[in-house]
Amino acid sequence: MNPPSDAAGFGVPAPWATRMISGSLLRFLHDAGQIVCRVPIETDRFDLVNATTPSIVVANHHSLVDTPVVFMALSGTRRRRTATVGGLDYFAARSGQPWYERIFRRTVIAFIRGSMNVLLIDREGGEYSHIDRIDAMLAAGWSLVIFPEATRSRSGRMGRFRHGAAELARRHGLPVVPVHIDGTQRVLPPGVRWPKPGTIRMRAGEPLRIGADESIGDFTRRLRAAVEALGPGAASSVDPARIESDAMESVG
Repeated sequence: MNPPSDAAGFGVPAPWATRMISGSLLRFLHDAGQIVCRVPIETDRFDLVNATTPSIVVANHHSLVDTPVVFMALSGTRRRRTATVGGLDYFAARSGQPWYERIFRRTVIAFIRGSMNVLLIDREGGEYSHIDRIDAMLAAGWSLVIFPEATRSRSGRMGRFRHGAAELARRHGLPVVPVHIDGTQRVLPPGVRWPKPGTIRMRAGEPLRIGADESIGDFTRRLRAAVEALGPGAASSVDPARIESDAMESVG
């Protein structure tokens, strides 16, 4: 079944030919990277992500490869109805750039829209500047992948989460699935152009729902704690499954 028409003017989904070419290229890069660059990708409990639809996936953010590795870990059916969010200011061509740089950036935009359904938003307009347009995507039955830190971590530590995912979850009554990504900060950190050998590991947790009396800020903090609890350093001491029950007790 074909994806629905572009409900919000993001250029997503892209035309059929663009989706086919871009999707095939993404698959080739994903598979070849694991062999040529020696970057194996391991996933744990992603059945929870694929079974919870529609939903919002939230993950920590270290690298430009975070989006493609999460996106490719989804099942094919889920992938076709999932959008991701990217910064238009990072990818857009600018008038002062050479012509070949502008063409390259426009090609990249076509590729990421066609292969990963990237909704390019103007981050300079503020956190909620495009929330009404994302509303339209979710109302049309799409799922969403969000990196609530809104930028890649330069220190390797997880930053504060912004409130967009929690706000959207409340507005649409959607579950939120936490995912922790480990290894991309070593494979392709900011400023590095070629991947370094290393294993990427992604672990999903139980879906979370915002409580009836829970504030957006409290739910955002709970989402951050859930993502952090899935990491390798916290997995032995924090049980992600307890975060839901503990939060319900605190707001009950």
